[in-house]
Amino acid sequence: MIGRLIIAALTIASFACSRSETGTPPPVAGNGDRAASQQRAVTPQAMLDMTLPEFEAAAAKTDAALLPIGSIEEHGPHLPLASDSILAVAQLIDVQRYLHDGGIETIVGPTLNIGITNEAGDWTRDGTYMYPGSLTISTDRFVGLYVDLLHSLHDNGLRRVFLYSGHLGGRHIKAMARIAEEANRTLKGLKAYALIDSERVEQVGLQSGPALLRIERGLNFEMLTELLGRGAETAASTHADGWETSLMLHYRPDMVRPGYQNLPEAPSSRFFEAIGSGDRTKNPSGMGGLPLARASAAAGKTIADYRTRRIGDAIMRATK
Repeated sequence: MIGRLIIAALTIASFACSRSETGTPPPVAGNGDRAASQQRAVTPQAMLDMTLPEFEAAAAKTDAALLPIGSIEEHGPHLPLASDSILAVAQLIDVQRYLHDGGIETIVGPTLNIGITNEAGDWTRDGTYMYPGSLTISTDRFVGLYVDLLHSLHDNGLRRVFLYSGHLGGRHIKAMARIAEEANRTLKGLKAYALIDSERVEQVGLQSGPALLRIERGLNFEMLTELLGRGAETAASTHADGWETSLMLHYRPDMVRPGYQNLPEAPSSRFFEAIGSGDRTKNPSGMGGLPLARASAAAGKTIADYRTRRIGDAIMRATK
């Protein structure tokens, strides 16, 4: 059963990632093929979008990879289940360009589009896993799957891998840190790093270590509150809210369902109460965080640009 789940997740991930690099669907073949080809020659690419010669050429220039980690998880009535995967890839494409401008070449690896969406333990019906459409995976299998992927990337000549997750669940984030630690211990010659927002590092109690790269103030709730409004309470989560909706409006506006501005507010306290108790009735929408009324593509670009700098700077510190 788990094998079929992973195959389906990989298939969805390939589709989502290939469409999310530039924020628009892939071009249709025609008279503009030559211009499109010339544009692609100077546009950073995700590994899933590369041909064999393109990957071989890219791997000859760098041993560094940016690895997006996603999930299949409910994102309210207005965002797709693959939002975390789509945003992780899109964000890392921006980071790739930022690093390129700083003289560091990287390859954006494939997202397997599966994550841990419950909080009390493997297969508990809490977290967002209690909502229809959310999938999960056991912690050991999640860690083993990604360590195997890192093994394969290592065999392809990539020696430094920076893991970045679009999903910020507590058990998921802790497992991501464990992936980097186990890969560094078991794969000779590989250096893996888990990029995690400093706010989440503190919230889930992660210990500092050589495999943990803090994205300092990566969420920056003060900035987000100024940008999107405070709402009924100060936000402490960013799930299908004004933050995440703005990012989707920036990167993939075609996937945001209309009417999102009129959705009722879902404060973080209500979101945490529901996912902790496993009682969906405490927060039927599945959302939680910043207000939606001021969500926009412009706000999404501001957030994306800010995160690009923070993530890119964390990577630059590790490569010095």
